[in-house]
Amino acid sequence: MRSMEESPHESRGERQALARRVGEYLTDAATAAGYDVRPRAGGRAQLATSIGVSLTTISRTLEGKTLPLPSQLTTWASVLGLDQREMLVNSGMLPPEHGPQPPARRVASVTLTPEEAMDAWGITDLRIRTMLSGNIVQAIELQKDLDADDSRGATARG
Repeated sequence: MRSMEESPHESRGERQALARRVGEYLTDAATAAGYDVRPRAGGRAQLATSIGVSLTTISRTLEGKTLPLPSQLTTWASVLGLDQREMLVNSGMLPPEHGPQPPARRVASVTLTPEEAMDAWGITDLRIRTMLSGNIVQAIELQKDLDADDSRGATARG
């Protein structure tokens, strides 16, 4: 449990507002995960056991009176089935610019010859280029053989 001690970076009111936002967010997330976290409903005790903290800590966190310790955030996310980064941003603990990154898009690239690839990698030694080129050509041929075997197997099974 993190107390509301004074910090040079934020006011007491800002910390209390953050604790309330985090409490609301975690209450909604716990409810969505199947925990009945209303007082005396039993879900808070189950959540406390799952997270490995006291019932008092769970209650104070969900009621917006305190923030979870940084060391507990991974467990909160795991128990509630949340992505930790999304949880931190959506609860207000991290600013949006630190939020989930969009999935990396695969960019269709031009097929390179082994020589072009070696040039791009900065491989200039003739011996290394000869060896690498031979390995690349051999790997391409092996892949073609495997792909052909797979398509023949699929035709035979189909």
